[in-house]
Amino acid sequence: MNHESTPNQPEQKNSLSSAEAKRHHERLNENLERNAEYSRDEKSAEREARHEVHEKALSASEVASTASEKHQQPAPQGKTKQEKKRSFETTMHHVRKEMSLPERQLSKIIHQPIIEKSSEVIGATVARPSGIIGATIAVSIGLLFLFGVAKYAGFELSGSEMPLLLVLGMISGLLIEWVYKSIRSIFASK
Repeated sequence: MNHESTPNQPEQKNSLSSAEAKRHHERLNENLERNAEYSRDEKSAEREARHEVHEKALSASEVASTASEKHQQPAPQGKTKQEKKRSFETTMHHVRKEMSLPERQLSKIIHQPIIEKSSEVIGATVARPSGIIGATIAVSIGLLFLFGVAKYAGFELSGSEMPLLLVLGMISGLLIEWVYKSIRSIFASK
């Protein structure tokens, strides 16, 4: 029986394997068909997704502007009065270290808040360069003229001529500056 069963087994294996091969082949075909359908569905889904992405996508300039808007930090606020005062005192301390003793003392006097404020006000109003130049010119020309006339006519000057000429010269210098700036601003705006 051993001999007889051996030749029968290969035939059975062949018949089983051919039936099995047919089933396997059918399963493969089914898988291929399913994969082909899936692939077609996948390709159309991919096309739809790409189309949707292109429709909803933002341009680079839009992305850059929104990103910069999100990351903008608020503008830094100016220094407080305390910070400014401390910074000024620190600077003055370092500068005064380099000065001689008399210079340090003068610096301490000059940089007192009351003196600084009054100096700034005077510098912005009365002690304008145009006023000083006007006063200098008026005193120089006016006194030469008055001394010449007084010597020629033979009378004496009272001594109030110089302060009066200083005041008149300063006023005239400031007026000339004001007129000049007014005319310049009128023509500059056109």
